[in-house]
Amino acid sequence: MKLGILGCGNMGEAFLQSILAKKIFSAKEILVCDLRKDRREELVKKYKVFTTDKIQELEDQDIILLAIKPQNLRDLPCVKKEKIVISMLVGTSVSKIRTKFSQAKIIRIMPNLGQFVGLGMTGAFWEKESSFSAKEKEVIQMILTSGGKVLALAKEELIDKLSAISGSGPAYFFLFAEKMVEAAIDLGFTIEEAEKLVKQTFIGSAEIIKNKTGSLADWRKKVTSPQGTTEKAVEVFEKENLGEIVFSAIKVAEKRAKELEKEL
Repeated sequence: MKLGILGCGNMGEAFLQSILAKKIFSAKEILVCDLRKDRREELVKKYKVFTTDKIQELEDQDIILLAIKPQNLRDLPCVKKEKIVISMLVGTSVSKIRTKFSQAKIIRIMPNLGQFVGLGMTGAFWEKESSFSAKEKEVIQMILTSGGKVLALAKEELIDKLSAISGSGPAYFFLFAEKMVEAAIDLGFTIEEAEKLVKQTFIGSAEIIKNKTGSLADWRKKVTSPQGTTEKAVEVFEKENLGEIVFSAIKVAEKRAKELEKEL
């Protein structure tokens, strides 16, 4: 089997990197299509893959990883050959993808930035999973797990909901970390000291979640001693309705995913 990658921005490259690292495909079995000449040259230099700016050349690839911007789908020419299409286009339904890939077997996925470091979280919805052969399922599963964990979704509508949680989630994490760094600087630490404190705090906390038993609430309570400093800080978060802020932000992200579908 041969792999084509259509569009190779951050997430496209993250998959390319992890697929090559896991030796799922060799560089000579991969064709990357990107309209930007400088980007193609960069990918050839870094990964030794074949590249093109002609979408039609992907017709000979068995699997196409669709990693363009959702708004660019309308400009694609129709591909009539039977393909497997793995789409990471947010807010873009299977039926919409099929307007360009009429004979395709389609999987919609929503990965996140953790793919870059082998700790990604990808949601996947298989349209008509029974239509895939055992070999096809095996290869696709290797692609999806190449950079982290996968959650199989029973309903397509869950993809947009998942995008608001794990897809956008790293940005929420980085924003909270940014604000902690700013607070540390305000308390008198240098920016280097502040970033070191915050980064290691998050790294250690994530490692606990990964390797230790117990719920998130249990671990929060272990840090929150009665009448202590942490308890006072948590009281401020609760008074300012942090939970409602987070819930509102996630609902807005989900709504935007649905809006994108209507705009295409």
